[in-house]
Amino acid sequence: MRRRASPATLQIVSEASARAAELSRLHRRIPVRRYGSLIGHWMARWFRRPRPAAREPLPAVSAGQLAITFGGHATVIARYRELAIAFDPMLGRWVGGVRRAVEPGIVPGDFADVRLVLISHRHADHLHVPTLRRLPRAATVVVPAGAAGAVSGLGFARVVELAPGSDLELRGVQVMAAPVSHGEDELARGLSYVIRGDGPSAFLCGDSAYFSGFSTIGERFAPDVALLPIGGFVPASFRSRHMSPLDALYAFEDLRARLLVPIHHGAFALSYEALDEPARWLTELARARGVRDHVMLMAAGQSERFVAPA
Repeated sequence: MRRRASPATLQIVSEASARAAELSRLHRRIPVRRYGSLIGHWMARWFRRPRPAAREPLPAVSAGQLAITFGGHATVIARYRELAIAFDPMLGRWVGGVRRAVEPGIVPGDFADVRLVLISHRHADHLHVPTLRRLPRAATVVVPAGAAGAVSGLGFARVVELAPGSDLELRGVQVMAAPVSHGEDELARGLSYVIRGDGPSAFLCGDSAYFSGFSTIGERFAPDVALLPIGGFVPASFRSRHMSPLDALYAFEDLRARLLVPIHHGAFALSYEALDEPARWLTELARARGVRDHVMLMAAGQSERFVAPA
């Protein structure tokens, strides 16, 4: 017997559908620079070294704090006092035939105290085996259902598969797995994560289109900091798997978060929008919508510390 969706769930889905329709209308004319030939851009970059990143030392973390270090692309280190978490660690210079434009803002030594690794899905720019080989073997690695085989031979202390709605706790930090909308093929199926420890909570999303799940997550968790992807949205068909900056702002509102930190931009030209356009357009949109003070654009290598609101 099928369970009927609750009225609250139906309302969330209905509101999200209305917002998705509004987003489709607003995306009919996207004001961003595009590459005329993506292959031509790739070829032009093949012999150019990535620009250096302005890497900062990892900050000390005290009780009640959360430190976020942006490594470039979707790579993040999130650190509570008792636990350092690596999200989608990727230090490689290539994704297929696409060369990195900016060096990673994280070096292997920055992972020394990482004891938890969260992987969003199996695409090579998120689950990067060469980088995983450089992480501490004592770490627990969390992957979506069906992905354990991709990392089980690397020698980590524990590999855990989670499904949306499941969770685990490590060193006083709770990790909840949440759904994404990134496609149903084997490599695309994935997770987002809500982390809650001795400090502000955070939502980590590596890749997703805009969908009703953000409202559901916001209703349940309302994370303090939302790390959301903003690149990979041109041509329009790519929005079935990726968010534009405008999509990310709508997701940020649905999540009921206090601060948006954009990720998945500025490192690899994997779609037709110019590499720096997602950050530029997000800034413009946030200013127009009156939320510029709630958006923190971080450069590769930059770290910020956050404290829970009083």
